Amino acid sequence: MPASTETRCRRCGRALAAHRDPAGLFEGMHWVCFHYEFEHDPTDPDDDCGIAGCPSAPAVRHKERLAATVRELLADWSAGEPPANWENHTVPDYLAALAAWLDDSDGYYAGRGRAVPADGWQVAAEALRAATVYE
Repeated sequence: MPASTETRCRRCGRALAAHRDPAGLFEGMHWVCFHYEFEHDPTDPDDDCGIAGCPSAPAVRHKERLAATVRELLADWSAGEPPANWENHTVPDYLAALAAWLDDSDGYYAGRGRAVPADGWQVAAEALRAATVYE
């Protein structure tokens, strides 16, 4: 029987899916393990540390951020004209860009050295903003 090539998280010892850390971005750890090991300290693990996507953050905070993002995007249209900084000026163009960005989001995060946030509210907020200009 061949030896296992399964990579294990350096912090928790559980299996680490290669596609989640393709370039060792999280030093051989799950994103959550990396967060608690290097970013969360000295905050109590049960408390929100304030870093976007913190797994200890209450979901309501993320929902409020998403609602604020929608209000900001709506404010861009306050003059009733398409915003100059938006490339997608119709609902169909915007929705097509939103779907395309969501389809490509793994590459977006990987290209920036970030894991896809575990928090869907955050991903939705980033997707809504990206769809304003995504092709």
